[in-house]
Amino acid sequence: MTPQQDATEDHIQSAVTDLVRVFENLGAEHQALTAEEAKTSAKERRGTVVRMAEDIAQTARTVSSTIMELATARGLRDLGVPYQFAKDAEGRDYSPLLTLPAPSDTLYDAVTYLSEAAATLGRAYEPTKKNPGLAVARCPSHMKVVLTSLGAALRAVCADLATNDAEVAQDYAATQDLLARLEDRVCHTVPAQGAGPSAEEVAAAIRADPAVARAAADALAERA
Repeated sequence: MTPQQDATEDHIQSAVTDLVRVFENLGAEHQALTAEEAKTSAKERRGTVVRMAEDIAQTARTVSSTIMELATARGLRDLGVPYQFAKDAEGRDYSPLLTLPAPSDTLYDAVTYLSEAAATLGRAYEPTKKNPGLAVARCPSHMKVVLTSLGAALRAVCADLATNDAEVAQDYAATQDLLARLEDRVCHTVPAQGAGPSAEEVAAAIRADPAVARAAADALAERA
């Protein structure tokens, strides 16, 4: 195997690793949406949540299909099966029987699937007119991994195909932009809140400075 072949094989391995990560992290989001569906009574709101869960499930199926395409591409390369015609009696290409599958063909199928997965996630988190607040990730840390890993897998497959198609990355630039916008819009996380001072620490502060006690009493009086 040549150094160039090693590089392309690494791209496929990298893409598969990223897609396994995508598949794993979709589970938490689907679980959260399913639980939300079960306790949501408003018909239209529930319909939106159901659709979102279905889109997450569809994304998982598309990711699975993509991994199969990448495994096929790698297997064809490992077995040395090229894009090849049958031959006629004189040894010339014989087109009526089409050709053996080529690794590049399955890789193009893979990037098409990746684009479809991104589009499905885009639909899942498209704000509705009546319930725009639902268009956020229920498990933002998991979905952040999903979106970044999906983008990384797409870049890896495009890098592999770039040896024969220098413009393939440009063809899928819009998909990368979509993934980046989704990450910014739907994966907001709430900063962890500090535990605050303990009761003993508050008492010590009051004893050390009477002004603290007066300020605390005034604050409590205002809230009452």
